[in-house]
Amino acid sequence: KLTPEIHAKAEGFIATGYQRLLTFEVPGGGFSWFGNAPANKILTAYGLMEFHDMAAVYDVDPEVIARTRDWLIQQQQPDGSWRPDTQFINEGATNRFNSDVLRITAYIAWALESVDYKGPALEKAGQYIEQHLDGKVDAYTLAVIANFTVENRKDSEFARRALEMLSTETGGIAYF
Repeated sequence: KLTPEIHAKAEGFIATGYQRLLTFEVPGGGFSWFGNAPANKILTAYGLMEFHDMAAVYDVDPEVIARTRDWLIQQQQPDGSWRPDTQFINEGATNRFNSDVLRITAYIAWALESVDYKGPALEKAGQYIEQHLDGKVDAYTLAVIANFTVENRKDSEFARRALEMLSTETGGIAYF
């Protein structure tokens, strides 16, 4: 049961967490694991979504969200993709995904979409993703693409195709 004491404690945790997250911002833009350059695009996209969600329950500085979003947009390549970072923490199981341009592009596009960005970077990213979507895409990448497409192009053939590639049908029932 939510008591005033528990409510105050939760708000304290949010405030402390927010201030701690800000210490990971890299001078010049983006976020890294330790607050030192270079910033990491995937971590920055994750942070962008976290700050946006946190703003629903805490007074997040809108400039943090704006400059994080703008930094990510500036990192986009002319073809609409986002390239892998050259430095990252190797975790063993995830190493092979650190260089997957399609996954990285879909994740950052999803992050931008989730914070209500509606600019040309999303259109360029969508075109890149659609051009590179083929039968060899793993389920996690398909799920990230589906998250992006159902928000960005929910009524499109592209969204239908991504969801169809992600689903499995058994006995007339589709599973996602």
